[in-house]
Amino acid sequence: MARRVVYRVQAADGRGPWRPGFSHTWIDGDAPAGRLDETIMDLIPIAQLAALPRTMHYGCACRSLTALMAWFTPIERVRLAALGFYPVQLNIDVVIAESRWQLLAGRSRPFSMGATHRSWKGGGD
Repeated sequence: MARRVVYRVQAADGRGPWRPGFSHTWIDGDAPAGRLDETIMDLIPIAQLAALPRTMHYGCACRSLTALMAWFTPIERVRLAALGFYPVQLNIDVVIAESRWQLLAGRSRPFSMGATHRSWKGGGD
């Protein structure tokens, strides 16, 4: 199985920052209109998500660190860092769905394992 490198934002436990009842703590209410706001449900229908094998771990990611940084304003980056979230680079096993902004990745190992921390400054893919 070919490995692919992707970039995502997560905490030490491998979970990303978009969580019910939590996102409002870091999202910049003054972010520019038209900013990327695609959800996982825009990539793949809920029924298809529910049918994915439970033997893998799934999460959203981007192909490059530069593309990942487009999702977060400077204020959000500071807030997320204070909450223990950071960009990471990691290998995935499969791309389940992809748009021009993000992808849904599948991985046999948890996202917390083998993730390399990257800088919130972005660039240097």
